[in-house]
Formats: sequence, C-alpha cells, structure tokens
Amino acid sequence: MPASPGLDAARLRRVLVVKLSSLGDVVHSLPLLDALRDGLGPDAHIGWAVERRFADLVRGNPNVSALYELDKKGFREVRDLGRRLRGAGFDAALDAQGLLVSGAVARLSGAPVRVGWDANREGNRLFLTHPVVPYSGRRHVTARLLGFCDALGLARTPPRPQTYLANAEATAADALLAEVRGGPIIGCIVGASTADKVWPAERWAEAARLLAADGLRVALLGAKGEAATAANIVQQAGPSAGVTNLVGRTATPRVLASVLARCAVVVGGDSGPTHLAVAVGTPVVGLYGVTDPERTGPQWGPAPAVVLDFAEADAPPAGRRPRHATLPDALARIPAAAVRDAVRSLLGAPSPQGTGGDI
Repeated sequence: MPASPGLDAARLRRVLVVKLSSLGDVVHSLPLLDALRDGLGPDAHIGWAVERRFADLVRGNPNVSALYELDKKGFREVRDLGRRLRGAGFDAALDAQGLLVSGAVARLSGAPVRVGWDANREGNRLFLTHPVVPYSGRRHVTARLLGFCDALGLARTPPRPQTYLANAEATAADALLAEVRGGPIIGCIVGASTADKVWPAERWAEAARLLAADGLRVALLGAKGEAATAANIVQQAGPSAGVTNLVGRTATPRVLASVLARCAVVVGGDSGPTHLAVAVGTPVVGLYGVTDPERTGPQWGPAPAVVLDFAEADAPPAGRRPRHATLPDALARIPAAAVRDAVRSLLGAPSPQGTGGDI
C-alpha cells in the first residue's frame, strides 16, 4: 500500500503514538500498536504518550518500547512532557487523539514528521505536518485508527487478543472469581459513562435468573460509584440467581482486564470496560441504542460478538450522536431473554483464533 506523499515508513525508526485518554479510546488504539510493530519491525522504537491514569492499560505492552506519562493536561505538565519527548529523538509523531493538547504534545516532541486526522478539531491541524488520516465516515473507530497504517504505507493486521492485559493480574483475578460458585461465568458490566447507556437494574436481575436457569453464573462488574445499582440488581434477582457482586472490587484496569479475560462471555453497554473485554479476547454481548454500534460496537475484536439494538426503528444508528441520546428508554427496550439468547449463541461459537472482524 503506498504511503501518503512525503511519508516513508522505511525511514522511521523512532515513532511516538500520542493517545492520552480515555479508557475506551486507549483500548481501541491497541490494534494500531500491533500493526505498527508488525510493519516497522522488531528494532523500531515505538513510544506512547498517555495520561498517567490510563498508563496501566499500556504498561507491559510488548509493542511499546517506552511509555511517556502526562500527569494532567496543564500547561506546565504538557511542557515538561514535551521536554522528555524531545530527548528521545523521535522521527515521527502520530497524533491519534486529534485535539488541542495532543497536538501540542506531538509538536513539543520535536518530531519533524507529525501525522494526524484530516479534521480540524480544536485547531489540531495547526500542529501537524501531515493531516492526512481520514476522520469522517461511518466506520468503526478501530478501523479509523488503522488509517495511520495506510498513511505510512503499512499493512493493517487483524486484531489479536491483548494477552499482556489478560494475564496482567492473574492472581488477583483468580482470587476474585473464586467467589463465583457454579457454571461458566458471565461478566456483567452494570454501568457506563452516562445514564442513558445503562441497562435497567430490573433487566439485569431478570437476565441473571434466566442465565442461572441455564447453569451459568453472573458476576457483576463496575466501579465503586455503581455499588448501589449492583446491590439493587442482587436484591431483585434473588438468592436463587446466585449473583456475585464484584462491583468496586477490581481495583485497577489491569485487574479488571484479567477478570474479563476469565469470563466465558461479557455483557455490557458502550463503555470502556466492555471495549476492554473485546480487547482481551472474550466474547461480548453489546447493549446499544444510544450510540452507533457500527462505530463503537464490539465486533472489532478477535472473539465473536453480538450486538443487541432494539431502538433502530425510532433512533437510526447512523444518525445517533454520542452524549445526545435520541431516546431515553433505548436500552430499556432490550429484553432480558434477548441477552440470554445472545449468551447462548456465543457459548456455542468457536473460540478466538487471533483473527477479528473486518477492519
């Protein structure tokens, strides 16, 4: 594949990826790291600039030669990060975030070649030498990110399980999941960044009862702020459902990743933890209705996935806008039986072989 004019990957030996946040955005960028390493070779130096609170998602990645952490997005912190990056002698910076601060980091890195999106968000193009990666279009965000490979003339490679995350905290994950008694574990991510992406507690409770009837066991997963929701689900499900409440107990993203990797199936809405489950190679049931699964659905990973979207008629996915829900009851329209059926279908699907969806 020919590179964009003025770019020659053969001359790039030290490359910086700038993806500062958030959890889901960083996770969606991991296939790009795989492809860069495959294309640039084992001797290339690949650095990653990331906010410290998300650095654990990248730490230990075999494709990352060095991690450069940003404490916070303040002027002094960005300036200091730029000084550290300049000393690394990067040939090119890939701004995969495409915003003001990430553009400033790319520029301050001193890299003579700075590649980014063709969209001018927050004046980001002013920091770039090559604003050539297509941003618009109804494509999955992972496929969009792999456009950086196209710009450099590198091949796209199929997503593979991020085993460094799956095994990062194996001991802690095994200790938590030892509390789950019974059959295969179905991890249920009960929260999301906005309330309209959250499946109602009564639906979770009903699904837990249906899954228990199939000999499966539900483990509730989420942040400490979702403790009340989880307690409500456990109460409504009743003791016969055998629900294990692990909400607030996966202390770090790495522990969560290892827990998700050990689940037979994960069920969740459009959230960072759901995307993390996809990345570690666990089959996923995605609950959608507020955002477009074509752009942020779980089909991009190495394992099979099912999308449940019962709001398509009243809220066509192509017209949905993140953080601007068309329907307040979009996820509530998804019946518990549909989740049970989707889990059944995934349990009968082939195991992941390191090949993913069409990206």
